[in-house]
Amino acid sequence: MRIALVVPPWGPDDIRARDTRGISGCWPTPGLQYVAAVLRDRGHEIKFLEGFFYTNEKMRKMVSDFRADAIGVYVISLLWDQASTFISDVKQDNPEIFTFIGGHGATAMPDRLMAECEALDVIVAGEGEITAGELIDAIAEGRDISSITGLLYRDADGNVTNTGKRSMIQNLDELPFPAVELCEMERYWPSFEQVSTVPAMQMIASRGCDGSCIYCYKMYGRHIRLRSPEKIVDEIESYVKNYGVREIKFWDEHFTFNHDHVYKFCEELIERNVNVRWWVSCRADAVDKRLLRAMKAAGCWCINFGVESGVQKNLDTLLKFETIDRIRVAVRLAHSVGIKTHTTYIFGIPGETFKEGLETIDFAKELGSFTVEFFPITPFPGTPLYKGVMQGKFGKMSSNLDDQGMLLDRPCFVPFSMTADNIMELRRLAYIRYFLRPAFIIYRLKNLMSPFQLRAMFHGAWSLIQMVGQQIDRLAKPKG
Repeated sequence: MRIALVVPPWGPDDIRARDTRGISGCWPTPGLQYVAAVLRDRGHEIKFLEGFFYTNEKMRKMVSDFRADAIGVYVISLLWDQASTFISDVKQDNPEIFTFIGGHGATAMPDRLMAECEALDVIVAGEGEITAGELIDAIAEGRDISSITGLLYRDADGNVTNTGKRSMIQNLDELPFPAVELCEMERYWPSFEQVSTVPAMQMIASRGCDGSCIYCYKMYGRHIRLRSPEKIVDEIESYVKNYGVREIKFWDEHFTFNHDHVYKFCEELIERNVNVRWWVSCRADAVDKRLLRAMKAAGCWCINFGVESGVQKNLDTLLKFETIDRIRVAVRLAHSVGIKTHTTYIFGIPGETFKEGLETIDFAKELGSFTVEFFPITPFPGTPLYKGVMQGKFGKMSSNLDDQGMLLDRPCFVPFSMTADNIMELRRLAYIRYFLRPAFIIYRLKNLMSPFQLRAMFHGAWSLIQMVGQQIDRLAKPKG
């Protein structure tokens, strides 16, 4: 079959507040690249379409020119309106085309999406590689799909059938490398502040997270599955050879979950003399100095710690099961071995006050990370936080899916303890107070690692100027 795999049309305006659109970029979608590789290896012809590069009309024409038998669309809740419009338009162009979707949004709220888009034939829930492979093979051969687990589909009478939950892929090494060669890789670029240099590539070394955070949707489950260090380094080597890659950003939710695995990965990199920088995310309670030294020696330049709050009460509300002191120790340990840190924080935690938000800003300044991000908390569909809000707990939120983003101009969720204006003012104050410190500016300038980072500083400075202007306007408005 000829299959178009599609990221729906989108742009910075869809996912970013006005003041940070200048630093936004676009990464390819790893899950869709994996599905593309599996379908290609099963003998299907694949066209990968990135909505960041094309309009709805242009992509409809590309699907038609490709003579696609099927389209598979990646869905997150924030871009569902664009995805459903595209699917409906393509179905109108070709009523015989087979349509299916997958991704976090599709997995978290399949019944709603199926009900809202009559042009949608099938939803692939959860990890999509094996399910999509079996589905497309069956469609190509005219076979019944009712025995394929992991699907929601419409039967001949239009009724929706759920075939049950598919088990997670236990051996990730069985998957082919993502089909990056099917993407227009030369047109992608990372958001500023996410990498230290380019060309950069994204990867995963594991799937799953054993955390219990109420704001996180675990499509890949709570059991962490690891790729072999050899396979991970094989993939890195292919990117260095074929794309001249200088840096890898790992999207693993908990990279240092298994210390032995990390040591073996570091040893493999060093033994093969693979000279790339890399960035990971992990929990503060899952690092020690010995591990950090090994990571630094193998090229790790930055670790992302999801700090979230500088107030223990709020960490407890989020079910982080971490302490302020342990976070402080982890960041200091990383800095002591020469690894920079990127720390993230959220405002609008249920029960959080404006004063506590200010304490979080002070804690961020104390930690002194190389880069930081501050977000309004977002109850994504499928998360415990979302389910609680739907039951009338925690606060109020917008029911519009295109409001459900962490980077927009207004928060989609407001706890009973704050207002929307409180949350956005905390976000502005956080960036202003963090980055406009003379000592920090000097530190950043002294630690520039590439021209790419210099460009990032200029784009970041423009964002800060906009935030300062917004805050001045806010203070100039009469109260009452």
